[in-house]
Parts: sequence; structure tokens; C-alpha cells
Amino acid sequence: MTNIAFLGAGLMGSAMIRNYLKAGHQVTVYNRTLEKARPLTAFGARLAETPAQAAAGADLIVSSLTNDVASRECWAGPLGVLGAALKPGAYAVEASTVSIDWVRELAALAHARGLHFLDCPVAGRPDAAEAAKLKIFAGGAAEDVDALRPVFAAIGTEVEHLGPVGSGITFKLIYNVMGAVQVAATAEGMFACEAAGIDLQVAARCFSTGNTNSGHVIRHSRYMAENRHENPIQFSGKMRIKDVEYGVQLIEACGAQSVLGHATIDLFGQMVEHGMGDLNDSELIDTLRVVAGRPIPPKA
Repeated sequence: MTNIAFLGAGLMGSAMIRNYLKAGHQVTVYNRTLEKARPLTAFGARLAETPAQAAAGADLIVSSLTNDVASRECWAGPLGVLGAALKPGAYAVEASTVSIDWVRELAALAHARGLHFLDCPVAGRPDAAEAAKLKIFAGGAAEDVDALRPVFAAIGTEVEHLGPVGSGITFKLIYNVMGAVQVAATAEGMFACEAAGIDLQVAARCFSTGNTNSGHVIRHSRYMAENRHENPIQFSGKMRIKDVEYGVQLIEACGAQSVLGHATIDLFGQMVEHGMGDLNDSELIDTLRVVAGRPIPPKA
């Protein structure tokens, strides 16, 4: 049994916490809104009022948070993890999709406190998290990754060691840019079919069974054709923008281009401009309808 401190109890975090508990680990949870984490106590989780309180004495500290601001507050803020009474040699894992600059800064801060630090963002939506079928993209020392493989087995089916600290989030950001480009292209393609008078059910089937297919295309074209979107919302337009902005910054800092990344930010930016940024990313097609002056069909 591992004593885990977990920061963040959103859809992804809550699913991971439940799976850690099912595997027999002890989990103490911090969430900014404590009441949202309270249902986890029914599964055996303990609640902490601050990140420092959650991390005190833990073998492993994991965060699954929204962005750099939330992560910095939980790790390095006045009541953050790095000010806690930490167990010597404990492991610190940043599993959030944050910027490479913050991961590098956090790694230095964690190492200064004697922690083993890894950046281990995960791939998979909340349904994959619930089924313990996440993919973990790990950056850090090989021996640290190997030490945590038995613990990660509670939440995922694959642990890919990408290289030293920073490699996990580097790959994840590039991965998320590619995914967002596919979602944006699907919305454009499906709306173009609608504007041209092609039945969206037929279009979704053809996109999904031809060489255009991918997990994103299959999922999102179906939602767009049926005008049925995920509830609760699992990946909003605003979150797509956040991930792609971090990704584009990283890609360009490496000396590479991200032409499609910029275009994808612009397209999802239209969702925000039209007050739809908090909706599912699949509802980007509705933004394209609004921009074109076409009606949005009733939701299924």
C-alpha cells in the first residue's frame, strides 16, 4: 500500500483517485472546492484542507490540475506542497497538462526539497480514466519511473518512458496539439458537408471508415452527426485552447513550426468569441454554423 496525496478532484482526478483506492492505496485528497471532493470519502479517501496538509508524510504526491496557475498554487503557494513536512525521498508527480517552463521550474523546486520528481501527464478521457485504461507519458529518471510502475498500474495500461524530466509533458503537449487539430478539422469537414447538402450521418460514417479516420474523428463526427454531445462536458473549447497554446509555445521554442496549431487556436477562439467556450469541443461545429449564419439544430 502506498500513501498517496492527490491534488485535484475533477473528472479525471476523481476517476484516478477511485482506482488508486480500489487497488488498496491510501489516498488523501485536496481540491480547491472541498465539497466537490467529499463524495470520494465514500470510497475511502481522506480530505485535506490544504495541499500541504495532504502531502505531509505521503509516499507519493500527484497533481491533476487545470493549468500552470492552479499547479503553481498547489505546489509552491503559501499553503502548497513544498512548504509541507515532506517524507524524505518521497515521489512528486505532475500529471497535469501544463507548460514545459513550469514543469522545469517545479522539478528544480521539488529536487531542492529532496523529492524524486517526474512529469507524467496522462492520455485518455474521463471514461478511460474510469476504466483504468489511461496511457502515462513519463519524464524522469528511469529508476524513478520503474519504481512507480506498480502504482501506475492502478490507473493505466501503458507507461511510456519518454526520457528525462520534461520529456513527458513535451510529448503530451505535441500529442494534444495533434488531437486538437483533428477535432478542428472534423468540425470544418462536417460543417462543409452540411453546407454542401451531404447527410451528416453518411459523412460521419465515411470519415470514420476511410483513411481520414482516427479516434478523434470517429468520436467527434458521430457526436456532430447526431447533434448529441457529452454530458457532463469532458473537454471544453477553452481547455483545447489552453493545451494548444502551451503546445505551440513549446513547439516553436524547439525551432519547429506549428502552423496548424495556430489555426486550431484561431478556430476554437471563435467558440470563446461567441460565448461557447465552456461547451464540448465537439460543439465547435455549432460555432461554425453561427459564423456562417446558419441555424443550430435542436440537441438530440
